[in-house]
Amino acid sequence: MPLKSDPELGINSWLEDELYQQYLHDRSTVDESWKHLFENGGPAPSGSASPPIHGPRPEGTRPAPEGEALQPLRGAPARIAENMSASLSIPLATSQRTIAVKVMDENRRIINQHRTLLGHSKVSYTHLLGWAVIRALEELPGLNHAYAEKDGQPYRVTHSQINLGIAIDVAGKDGARSLMVPNIKNAGALNFQEYVSAFDDLVSRARASRLTPADFQGTTISLTNPGTVDTMSSAGVSV
Repeated sequence: MPLKSDPELGINSWLEDELYQQYLHDRSTVDESWKHLFENGGPAPSGSASPPIHGPRPEGTRPAPEGEALQPLRGAPARIAENMSASLSIPLATSQRTIAVKVMDENRRIINQHRTLLGHSKVSYTHLLGWAVIRALEELPGLNHAYAEKDGQPYRVTHSQINLGIAIDVAGKDGARSLMVPNIKNAGALNFQEYVSAFDDLVSRARASRLTPADFQGTTISLTNPGTVDTMSSAGVSV
């Protein structure tokens, strides 16, 4: 019977597969939380066939998650969802904005000056942009919603909290670089210091290979910084 991967890992499924291979070779090299996952199923072997999708749900469409509020889509929203599903087979349009960063740069300088006096680590532009996303979702909560289908019908998934995914560039043992996207749980309920601490904790544990399956589960919105790979703009799609 083929082993099944945790569907909530999404973009991070490569990590699960890599750790599973380590587990097969030497169980002592993986964290206890990963051992528990692998002993109860583990990831699907690379190249294995996915289970068939029944009904009209197109490839890449997520099933309705357990425990989340579902609002039926009707009228214009339902038509938009239908068109979005159809667009999976055609190129996507991307809208980009270039903004002045002088104010953010000055605010960062003041914040870091204060944090240095307190003996705290400095904050990066990514810290500030992530915080801006969290605060913006208070006024635009729809950006934290998701799409799902249940019994062939389209629904809006209204998440009860913000789990902000942070893309982290990590170097492997062979020198190759990979992207991990763990998330800050319930980020909307944190103050700025708690948010920075949670952010830095994820980065630290990612680079020390100490992330657990729970760190990747339940992401509702994510943030990435393409500057480290020397690009002015990047676009990606995850389903």
